Amino acid sequence: MNTVVILDNNHKEMEGYQRMLMSFQKQIDCKMFEDPEEAIEYVKNHTIAVIVCELEMPIMSGREVLEMVEMISPSTIRLAMTQVKDVAETLELFNRCRIFKLILKPFFLVEDLEEPIQEALKEYEIWKEKETQKKKMENELEQLVLNIQQLSIKLEKKKKAYYKIYQVANGFVKGNLNSEMVELNSQESSVVSSVCEELLKEFMRYYMFEVHNYKFHLKRLQELFHHPEKGCLFQVQYKTKEEASIELLQKIAYGIFLGGYLCQQLLVYYRAMMMIEKENSVYVLRMFCQYSKGENMYKIKEKNVRKFIKDIIEEIANALSVQFVKGVREQEFAVKMYFKEEGE
Repeated sequence: MNTVVILDNNHKEMEGYQRMLMSFQKQIDCKMFEDPEEAIEYVKNHTIAVIVCELEMPIMSGREVLEMVEMISPSTIRLAMTQVKDVAETLELFNRCRIFKLILKPFFLVEDLEEPIQEALKEYEIWKEKETQKKKMENELEQLVLNIQQLSIKLEKKKKAYYKIYQVANGFVKGNLNSEMVELNSQESSVVSSVCEELLKEFMRYYMFEVHNYKFHLKRLQELFHHPEKGCLFQVQYKTKEEASIELLQKIAYGIFLGGYLCQQLLVYYRAMMMIEKENSVYVLRMFCQYSKGENMYKIKEKNVRKFIKDIIEEIANALSVQFVKGVREQEFAVKMYFKEEGE
């Protein structure tokens, strides 16, 4: 039950308020005070929904009382009672104390006192509902921030772990490439190195993706390589009746990436068809890469660089069939790559 405090130093008027609100006492807990200090002390120690205060009091004015109540209990709805002697002074007081309603004296009907209190109680309930919603939102926001912090910590650890792997693997790639690229000049070596570094980064990205289904990988691969407006077609067909495990699907997706990436790096126009099939317990990824013969078909003009990049990607594709599938539950994976000139 909400508590309403009524303060007036006039004993006779307080008796009148009690008679007016006698039937109202069943709905609210109404506390009557003639001493301002006692009323303020009660507000300090209790949750008060509404205070109704006489403004004209000799020891402590109603304005002082309401200002103290605002500091002590900001949620308490404040009502003032007074006989209007100076309109300007009354309005200034009304605004300064942020009074919800001003009850003008004298009043003789129960409704003159009861209705303003009822309206103030409704305002208090609205405030409580808003506070409840606010608290709920604050708690949800706090939990969300906590979840984000925990997720960020996990992500940062994961990024550091994968970055270390990347650095080590990149060192191996560059070290091996240096011995293989002795026949290439510095510019050609730079092209090959950048291609291989991007391949390694993409390999790491596929492992950062973790648990994703076929549609996710397909969408990403098509965003990378399927550009019909530029004459670059990239299609994938999933010809098995069941979807491969997540561990294997990541490797298949990376295998598909290799074919698309090879076409993208070497060819101006291309048609790449990737087919995922299953032969008994073995998943097979067949890559058909078609290209038109002509002067402007290649992005990289140096034939030896093109062959070097093609050989590297074929080696990685072959490794997919053997090394990348270790640890996958009783499944095998093979990659087959075909490159044909248009018309063959």
